[in-house]
Amino acid sequence: MNASEERPVKTPVQFHLVTDRDEGQRLDNCLFRLLKNVPKTRIYRLLRKGEVRVNKKRVDADYRLILNDEIRIPPLIQEEPVLKPITQLNSDQQVWVKTCLLFENDDFMVINKPSGVSVHAGSDTRVGLIEALRIDRPDLKFIELAHRIDKETSGCLLIAKKPSVLKGLHALLRDRDFKKTYHMLVKGEWPKNLNRIELPVEGKPSLTTFQILQKMGPVTYLSALLHTGRQHQIRIHCQAAQHSIVGDDKYGDFKFNREFFHKTGLKRMFLHAYQVIFAWEGQTYKFVAPFGPEWEKAGVCL
Repeated sequence: MNASEERPVKTPVQFHLVTDRDEGQRLDNCLFRLLKNVPKTRIYRLLRKGEVRVNKKRVDADYRLILNDEIRIPPLIQEEPVLKPITQLNSDQQVWVKTCLLFENDDFMVINKPSGVSVHAGSDTRVGLIEALRIDRPDLKFIELAHRIDKETSGCLLIAKKPSVLKGLHALLRDRDFKKTYHMLVKGEWPKNLNRIELPVEGKPSLTTFQILQKMGPVTYLSALLHTGRQHQIRIHCQAAQHSIVGDDKYGDFKFNREFFHKTGLKRMFLHAYQVIFAWEGQTYKFVAPFGPEWEKAGVCL
């Protein structure tokens, strides 16, 4: 075993809320995606023993997931040597984990996630935002993502501090009682009368409404309200309108992006989870995530 490796470690309990992306999928196939580093034979053993629960019940591997099902994944012992767990943050991580907190109470935190930071660790990321928070806040026994946003998207992200709160926030998301507004820069001049795009994403009905905030010559500054929560919905709808999001390396105009970056000296996807509104225990909460300096540098009047 190399010096950078350590004995097997135990992962925490994980909760996953079934989204439109997972709906209709077999449970075993969903687990293969969520647990990329766990052998399939081990996943099937967990299912046979009833250690994976859906809505607190035992289910078979071929169970078809329903929107807003809650999957509980038990603690897992890494059977293969793994890289030594990171217990300290580097200087960049220390800065953003200390400055990204917008709000905190006994139930949840609201984070202004930086662009370029993954919400959780993966095959190419050893420390995501949730892992960084756990390292920075060892006093908290439970910290879990209530929802996710893309790595290159910045803005509002909710973190639950209790299992019961996580379940409650999942219920808000399930019942669409969670209003999310995004701001973005798109290529070209957005049509004045294009304020609604209703176009299936992954074969499922999807609706986004748009509002022009500022025309800026080669780009337009927009706001968008999600009425459904499909994966990459805004990015796909903007692409379909032939006004892709500036800096989008999956659905964007690569030539336009290169020219924009060369001209401005900036490089990021200009999509920002600007505002969330929801009711919690009799109180309505509204949070707005401040923009990074690159938005003003791009010419946005904030």
